[in-house]
Amino acid sequence: MTFRRLLFHVHLYAGLSVGALLAVMGLTGAVLVFGEELDRHLQPEVRRVEPTGERVPLARVVEVVTERQGGTPPRQLRIPERPDAPLEVWMKPQGALKVYVDPYTGAVLGARTPGQSLVGTLRELHVRLFAGELGHTVVGTAGLVLIALCLSGLVLWWPGRRKLAEGFTLRRPLRWRRANYDLHKLGGLLSLAFLLVAGLTGAALVFPTPFERTLQAVTGTGPRSAPPKPGPATGEPLPLDALLAKADQALPGARTTRIDLPTSPGAPLRVRKRFPDEPHPNGMSVVDVDCHTGAVLRAENALEAPLAARLMTLRFPLHIGSLGGLATRLLAVLTGLFPAGLFLTGFFLWLARTRAATAPARRAALMPSREGTS
Repeated sequence: MTFRRLLFHVHLYAGLSVGALLAVMGLTGAVLVFGEELDRHLQPEVRRVEPTGERVPLARVVEVVTERQGGTPPRQLRIPERPDAPLEVWMKPQGALKVYVDPYTGAVLGARTPGQSLVGTLRELHVRLFAGELGHTVVGTAGLVLIALCLSGLVLWWPGRRKLAEGFTLRRPLRWRRANYDLHKLGGLLSLAFLLVAGLTGAALVFPTPFERTLQAVTGTGPRSAPPKPGPATGEPLPLDALLAKADQALPGARTTRIDLPTSPGAPLRVRKRFPDEPHPNGMSVVDVDCHTGAVLRAENALEAPLAARLMTLRFPLHIGSLGGLATRLLAVLTGLFPAGLFLTGFFLWLARTRAATAPARRAALMPSREGTS
């Protein structure tokens, strides 16, 4: 068996094995590109507020939610950029329970788990396949398989320099089996670069450490500054809004997007921020503040981070198509549709080959034997 024939069989059966999963991930990802807008439309009672002037102190929000949740303090606050969006208060890791609060009145609008909204359900399917960390690992592995399928498909498509133009055409006359093959070939070629980006960024989101170490080796740059370790808890912590003021002073001009509240004594308050020029929609700049002294333990501007770290911050915006506005978001939606089309045309290719291979046996089974006709 030649290398090309072996590669064809590996490509075909790998695509059939993982293709359905990639199709599901692509379709759910296409919807999630506009997930925020869709969620606001479907559940406006918890996703929309009426701007009415000054916002209440965040310390008050924490108190209200803690009391509402039976004394359980929140883990994270997400600060919206839109003036008509609520505060998201995460009670559990990965947003397993979110409480929505009107930032102008402090009123709790409602609470929900991912399964209580269409967008949340689709996100859990896309990111974790409803299987927690195991599903998350499977999703990342599928991204690696997608990269391999793109590269092997390119090798199989290559017609040579002299016949390069033929690789971009639909052969005529159009016949079902040949047209299906050409559509699979052209669809894979047209979507190749975009699917490679989707596979690379998706895998890098799931497996960040090996990707970042590879980028560090390639670029010759080091890692970001390490987060500070928890220190001794001495006395009462300072008020939350005073700590946030310290973070604002450490990185002036950056908008606060997320606040990670301490989960253990002595742990710092971590404030995520975004400068206007940052490509990440939520920003990757960070400030760590000692909760008891107000000392800034770490202040890192993501725009000044080492090159490998700056490249890693592109994973998410590239994956969701947010870098170039509406045009790239629409392109991300289109990219999400291609895996389903490639899986279907690949399945029909396999079906046609299987039928062709078994046709002689079927004909022989239908022919009367000589003994029966003599």
